[in-house]
Amino acid sequence: MKKVIIAALLFLGIHSCSKTEDVFIKNNQPPTDKTIDSSTILLYINKTYINLMGREPVGNERAQALSILNQNNFSIDNRKQFLDNLLNKPEYKRNLFIVANAEFLNSIDSSDVANQIYLFQLFVTQPQYAPFVDILNMEIARMTALNKTKQDLVSGALDYKGMLKRITNNYFYDQINMGTENFVVFSFINYLFRYPSDAELAQGKIMVDGNNATLFLQLGNSKSDFINIFFDSNDYFEGQVRYIFKKYLFREPTSAEITFYANPYKATGDYTAMQKNIFSTDEYAGIK
Repeated sequence: MKKVIIAALLFLGIHSCSKTEDVFIKNNQPPTDKTIDSSTILLYINKTYINLMGREPVGNERAQALSILNQNNFSIDNRKQFLDNLLNKPEYKRNLFIVANAEFLNSIDSSDVANQIYLFQLFVTQPQYAPFVDILNMEIARMTALNKTKQDLVSGALDYKGMLKRITNNYFYDQINMGTENFVVFSFINYLFRYPSDAELAQGKIMVDGNNATLFLQLGNSKSDFINIFFDSNDYFEGQVRYIFKKYLFREPTSAEITFYANPYKATGDYTAMQKNIFSTDEYAGIK
């Protein structure tokens, strides 16, 4: 009996010490976890509010945004739905003007515009300014249009390109970019992000000074002609793609990206749609 017990213990000992071998299946990789981290979504919400509204979300805005963006794991369609909620607010259009005013007019106040209109109106009544009445009335008209720009943009009477044209066509822009050459050069720099070529500068100066010239294959002979031709050019639409990429993605767009976004913008005139398409990309969302 004793021998039987010893044999049984030896049998159990040997088998209990046997190693279990791991079995590896070739090319069997676990699936990638495609769940978007909540911190990524929150960062997207905050920076989008700041970029489009000029502020962070307040009250229940963050919670409302999360309820949209979490529906389908932060999908592009959900991002566009979230963006539509912001882009349809009057606050978005007001912020478009505030940003452009800061960048191109040094954040002039409505009181600055009103005071300048008052001065021009006062000059019109003074005999010594009689030879300049037509010029003064033109300045009054330009400043009056500028004073209504934010209101007209919010109401829909003016689109984004129309806003930029008014910001460029007024007394304050002329003073900031004093002289014909500076006006032409900085219009190119501000909106196209490049210097004009020698030919563009020469023809632009001639046109702005009231003489016949050709810019972007279009004939004109006034500052108004220059502005209209400039903002209708392919270069303008491409420049606005560059503007969004440089400002919000911190890089230059590729040639393919410029074509992809500029062509629809030119066809529809819808700057907001272009902005929405770029702001809904994985790159902007921080998941690329």
